[in-house]
Amino acid sequence: MVLILQESADCYQPLTENNNTPQSTIWQAHIHDPQGFSHGYRQWFHLRPGISLLTDNYQLNDDLIVEKISSPNCLWLELSFSIFGNNNNEDVYSGQNFLYVYRELGKAGYTKWQAQERILKFDIHIEYSQIQKLLAHQMDVLPLSFRQMFEKNDDEPNYRNFGITTHEMQTVLRQILNCPYQGLTKQLYLEGKILELLALRLEYLQENPNFNRNTTLKSHQLDSIYHARDILINNINNPPSLINLARQVGLNDCTLKKGFQEVFGTTVFGYLHEYRMEQAKELLLEKKMNVTQVAQIVGYEARTSFIRAFRKKFGVSPTAYVQKNSA
Repeated sequence: MVLILQESADCYQPLTENNNTPQSTIWQAHIHDPQGFSHGYRQWFHLRPGISLLTDNYQLNDDLIVEKISSPNCLWLELSFSIFGNNNNEDVYSGQNFLYVYRELGKAGYTKWQAQERILKFDIHIEYSQIQKLLAHQMDVLPLSFRQMFEKNDDEPNYRNFGITTHEMQTVLRQILNCPYQGLTKQLYLEGKILELLALRLEYLQENPNFNRNTTLKSHQLDSIYHARDILINNINNPPSLINLARQVGLNDCTLKKGFQEVFGTTVFGYLHEYRMEQAKELLLEKKMNVTQVAQIVGYEARTSFIRAFRKKFGVSPTAYVQKNSA
């Protein structure tokens, strides 16, 4: 069976409405599965004209086709993050993202997601006039090929830069997806996080203008690499050894090490270390646990070892970090 999810005629209207007053609107459609096995939704969150968030969040037992209606003819910047599942529509794997400059020509289309997949994809869409306001006089510091896409008058500009979703980006994505606020506070919070994520992605673009997303790994090996990552994250305070991790995901240790380097740009335990530090930072800022408790949660038996690792990563001790961010 193939499930169908359709966008409605009004889901794009707030994208470019001529309205100078910031006002957020939400359009959302849920999967209807008569058997009740598949569930999820597609949501447009229009923060203001020209700035929108799009979330695809599905657990699929059957194939899903999302039918997209024609959208406004505008020049857009899109940031697309695959958090769970492989985005075969755009050849992006879990843990990767792309930055895309394109002109929407008002064409309808569709996206197909495969059965037996957990999908969580998060996009930011910013119209060119908003980019001009956000970046103001800083466009000239961006890579030339990226700037030229905005300066051209082509009907169909096509600039796409693929990259790895760094730990800093992952942190901001979690904060966006778990926003605790409502109303105007939520709108302002999300706009701030979008700017933060845009800044991180543009910094990545400057440092990796020619990131090569090609891999020598086969599809099932890629799935195993992401499975290994999930095992590490779910066992952050008691991770398996490299050999045991490789055995759990059906790879040899050499392929596992090579795969992590290709997909995430770091070693297996380099990835784990970065994740631990980012988790520790978030836990400290929540102020529900002291330094010793946070150290234990993220897998450090010795408080001193945690403090040393945290200071090496962020340049300050955990206590100083909390004090600095409490001002």
